[in-house]
Amino acid sequence: MNTRSEYLKALRREATHTLTWAPNFDWWYDVNTANATIPAEYRGMTAHEISRAVGGAIWQRVEIVRWVADASVTTENLRQDDLGIDITHTPVGDLRAAWQQASDFSRSWVCVEHPVKSLDDLPALRYTLEAGHYELDTRDYDRQREEVGDDGIVLTCLPEVPFIRFAKVDVGYLQAYYLLEDHPREVAAILQAYERNFLEAYRLAAQGPCEVVSNNDNMDQCTCPPDYFQRYAVPFYQQTAASLHAGGKLAQGHWCGQLHRLLPLMPACGLDIIEAMTPYPMSQVDMPAAMELLEGKIAVQGGIPSIYMCEQGCTRDELACYIEDLLDKVGHRRGFVLGMGDNVPANADFARVRLIGEIVAAFNKQRRRGEEESDELPSIISYLI
Repeated sequence: MNTRSEYLKALRREATHTLTWAPNFDWWYDVNTANATIPAEYRGMTAHEISRAVGGAIWQRVEIVRWVADASVTTENLRQDDLGIDITHTPVGDLRAAWQQASDFSRSWVCVEHPVKSLDDLPALRYTLEAGHYELDTRDYDRQREEVGDDGIVLTCLPEVPFIRFAKVDVGYLQAYYLLEDHPREVAAILQAYERNFLEAYRLAAQGPCEVVSNNDNMDQCTCPPDYFQRYAVPFYQQTAASLHAGGKLAQGHWCGQLHRLLPLMPACGLDIIEAMTPYPMSQVDMPAAMELLEGKIAVQGGIPSIYMCEQGCTRDELACYIEDLLDKVGHRRGFVLGMGDNVPANADFARVRLIGEIVAAFNKQRRRGEEESDELPSIISYLI
């Protein structure tokens, strides 16, 4: 029994001996490393070393399928004042996107100009999709698998539902809805091109080494309401899951938004795991009710509102009470991994990550003691008989 095997058993909805705590603090680590604000006790440590130090399982994402653009498609990367500008040149037109860097400590890049502004830009987008292709490349996995060892899992994240990619990345949600309603045939051609490419990416991943294959959906009922979900997401999930299951892989969705209206649709969507489930007060999802509905049907990783990792969200004592209550209600359920909804914030009180690790360690110790006492019971009964 080790962290990796227990983690995978939980994701497969199998019986486990321990609860897995999988803190996702990539964003916190990147921002605080860039700003030289890593707490002193963790300074000079890798993210994996910090995960081990705080009693968490490693959750390492890698790229195993990469997009290869056709030689006829080229991209310019420019800087203009505080903007980063990407111009994609194709034989049938150009696409321009612009990004602005935030001035706060996070220095995040925010899209301020999407590449598709109108119907006139769709031919260039379609050309890039139909001219390029995906290839399998496991070098990153091989390196990370050795570094992670048995202390966690190495997974890959593949493209999202085609409609979500179109709306989130290419156009912006509001304009995407207008284009879809005003020009359904032209948008359908884009979505079909995305689907062909994305399904190939999942078929390649099914041949690769990752046991878990996730997506980049950032699923949210506000941007993909139930009717859109059933029309665009469910068929795609079912197709990708079929490919992954044929290769012995688990299909995972990255769902970090408002989900309470999608909960009843989850068991039949084809996915094995919902990761980054965000509960109340950041959403209307009630974790005990969600696990009651989903246990035995789909695994869940999440349960901790990100704001509770910050001083603005609650005190450390309040966080401890929340975690202890959550574990009392759902910690023993099959298919549950304690994780973030969605990420440890960059301005988090990082001592809380260790605090959760200590609570989980105590919970697992008590759980093992209960199992040992249960194992001894038959011999005592036999003696009495």
